[in-house]
Amino acid sequence: MSTRKSSRYRRAAQQLAPAERPLVLLELAHALLPEPMRFVNDNQDVVSRTHLYVATTFEFTWPDDQEGRTPAAALSIGNVSGGVGVFFERTHGGRGAVITALQIMRSAPDFIEDELTLDLRNVEVTTKAVTGQLGYDDILNKAAVAYTYRPETAPGLF
Repeated sequence: MSTRKSSRYRRAAQQLAPAERPLVLLELAHALLPEPMRFVNDNQDVVSRTHLYVATTFEFTWPDDQEGRTPAAALSIGNVSGGVGVFFERTHGGRGAVITALQIMRSAPDFIEDELTLDLRNVEVTTKAVTGQLGYDDILNKAAVAYTYRPETAPGLF
């Protein structure tokens, strides 16, 4: 899905030292959370679309696009206050958690430049950070049915 980019975003992407850089917003959603946890990779909180994104340190690697592989991304969130780590411990590694990454410009926080929703897997919690892999289930390369009938598996049918 291609989203329309603002002129500010396009200019910043083409400059070596732009005056304004895109911000990455993260929304961590889970069935046990009444509303998603929201973070911004900046030193100031940001309000976007009436939601408060708390300033925290994290590293988000956008998914790669390599032939023969399912796109995968990586995430590492600082566990300074311990709240994020506690959530993952209570949910047994955050099984079922979904991460939505949004890109905005600080000058226009309500305009979403880019959006990507991925499943969170392989979560590891330490005292310093919570790390995990992001991606999709590779459903296109899975068998459509649990058992297929072929001459070598069911010779009586053929």
